[in-house]
Amino acid sequence: MAKISFLLFAMALIAFLHAYEARHVAKFDEAAFVKDLHKAEAMIEEEVKAKRMSIQGLTSEVKTLSKSKVVLSELGTAHKKDMNLKPYEKKLKKISRVATLKKAPPAIAKKKKPVSIIQSILKDFGLNGGKN
Repeated sequence: MAKISFLLFAMALIAFLHAYEARHVAKFDEAAFVKDLHKAEAMIEEEVKAKRMSIQGLTSEVKTLSKSKVVLSELGTAHKKDMNLKPYEKKLKKISRVATLKKAPPAIAKKKKPVSIIQSILKDFGLNGGKN
């Protein structure tokens, strides 16, 4: 009987030890899971911010391009009707300046002046905005 009692005591002790270790491991895994969850949330937030900035940049480019399209179509109709093209020069210069600044960082813009499509069109029409 003493042997059975000792065996039952040893089995209970082993079961208690396994239960204690399992609970400890579960808490550790829970903490690791929460930590990984916070890291994942931070990464997702960074990606969302980057995507929003990209979308905002594309939206501003679309606005600039739509403005330039309208001005260029007005310029084309004015040229066909042999009207004065001077009023369009300032508009196209402004759009060209905005488009150039958005495309190239300020350091590159200082070193090299890129020739935009608008500047080449102005040069073709013989306006001052097309000079190099």
